[in-house]
Amino acid sequence: MPYVVAALIILTVVCLLNLLLTFGIIRRLRGQSGGHHDVPEDLTLPAGAVVPEFTATTTAGGAVSRSTVSGGVIAFFSPGCGACEKQLPRFTDLARTLAGDEDTPVLAVLHGTMEETRDQLAALSPVVEVVVEEPDDPIGTAFAVTGYPSFVVIDADGKIAATSYTLDRLPLPIVSAARAE
Repeated sequence: MPYVVAALIILTVVCLLNLLLTFGIIRRLRGQSGGHHDVPEDLTLPAGAVVPEFTATTTAGGAVSRSTVSGGVIAFFSPGCGACEKQLPRFTDLARTLAGDEDTPVLAVLHGTMEETRDQLAALSPVVEVVVEEPDDPIGTAFAVTGYPSFVVIDADGKIAATSYTLDRLPLPIVSAARAE
């Protein structure tokens, strides 16, 4: 009988050590990933693709089209998206930086209803043109948006110069200039 008790105690200690080591490995792996999960880069049309023609109306009543956003930056956000909430303040900073530059249009597209996007609209509308659209509306369809947030830089010819799910991953001078301020 004493051997059974000793075996159970040893087994319990070994199981606890195994559990502690497992938690340590998980913690180390989380630290190595930098907190980022694998996010596909193809959340919109790829770089080099020509943006199809589209037209839409901003919440202020203005018209936007491929020609009015060429040479600029478009951000796509969705309500209830945690990553969108993290990127929204950085995008508004970028929009403020570029506000006086008429050669670099900035547009935010909110995916959802006016009610669903109310908080994002309140944060963005003072600094940038905003379009609120539901699924299958013109801008999201033209850019083939499949995830949020998505940031797209369009060259003057209407081609996509760069895309990303975070502003940090856009290797462009306008984004670097916005970070420096």
